[in-house]
Amino acid sequence: MKTIANIFCLTLFLSFFWSFSQNQNLPSDGKAVKTDNPLQSELDLEVDKYVKKYYEDSKAVGLSIGITLKGKDYYYNYGQLEYGKQVLPDNKTIYEIGSITKTFTGILTAQAILDKKIGMEDDIRKYLPENYPNLQYNNHPIKIVNLASHTSRITRIFPNLYERPDYIELNPFSNYSKKMFYEGLKNMKMDTLPGVKYTYSNMAVNLLGYILEDVYHESYFSLVRKYILKPLQMNNTTVSLADADKNNIAKAHNSNREVTPYWDFPELVATGELRSNTSDMIKYIKANIAGNQLNISLSHKYTFEGEEGSLGLNWFFHTTKNGNIMYEHTGGTGGSRSSLEFFPGLQSGFIILTNSLANRKILEKDLSELVEKVSSK
Repeated sequence: MKTIANIFCLTLFLSFFWSFSQNQNLPSDGKAVKTDNPLQSELDLEVDKYVKKYYEDSKAVGLSIGITLKGKDYYYNYGQLEYGKQVLPDNKTIYEIGSITKTFTGILTAQAILDKKIGMEDDIRKYLPENYPNLQYNNHPIKIVNLASHTSRITRIFPNLYERPDYIELNPFSNYSKKMFYEGLKNMKMDTLPGVKYTYSNMAVNLLGYILEDVYHESYFSLVRKYILKPLQMNNTTVSLADADKNNIAKAHNSNREVTPYWDFPELVATGELRSNTSDMIKYIKANIAGNQLNISLSHKYTFEGEEGSLGLNWFFHTTKNGNIMYEHTGGTGGSRSSLEFFPGLQSGFIILTNSLANRKILEKDLSELVEKVSSK
């Protein structure tokens, strides 16, 4: 009888311990996170460990990760397309990629330079519809390269975007027109020389988008499709959700995990309107690693070095503590976050796409170190 009692106590203890350890892997709301992670390889287990930390953030909803390691691709999906619906995303699920769009603008800029439509050192006023005497400082004009390296001194957002009666906080760019943009540009004042100081600017990159549209006489997305999406067979990347699978769109969520609108950029597309999935973005990463397309390789040309790191044409470059060069860009909208990184020398990289405002920075750092470590072996 004593043996049976001991076995019963041991079973009860193990049951309690197992239950406790399982609950430690649950998100803050105590509900298990759905996933397609097979949890078989060392990579699977490491990714899962880091994702569980991510889901400690009470704002987390859905998450899709794509990893490429020397030509071999891995996809991991967690959470929900929409909070409360328990539908798992996959590698075809469409998310907002936000400012990662700017790297596409950098590649198009490189294409225009190759096509001799624009010059890297050209005064941008050469391509503007009116005179802009304010776009210079001490007779030093803003150049094309300054727009693509965030050194133009054009302010991040023009005040006339948000200081207006019809400003929509949940979808701020949706009713901001090209006409308003140029009015904001005309009223902007330079505060120092262009090309000497880094300041991230949505408006500078969008102006670059307008210049590209004007020199090619085509829409921004038409150019993206022609020079990037079609050559790379990125068939699901778009600005419109009209043709997307309505059952496989990751709804954006606010800090209370309530559905919030995707941000629309009808006249500021180059700033951040592209939507994509991990399958297409892994193709994009691999093409950037290979650098076989001239427009892609030119977009990696170093244009500025500062305390924040180095820049190419809308690419950010960093050197890790192990001496590897890493290229990156991130994105954020009203209810989505994204991170893209790759190591050309290691032929590896990853994409994180989320549909919430949960902080993915620790996950980004963990995956970056993991991908660098695994691909260095």
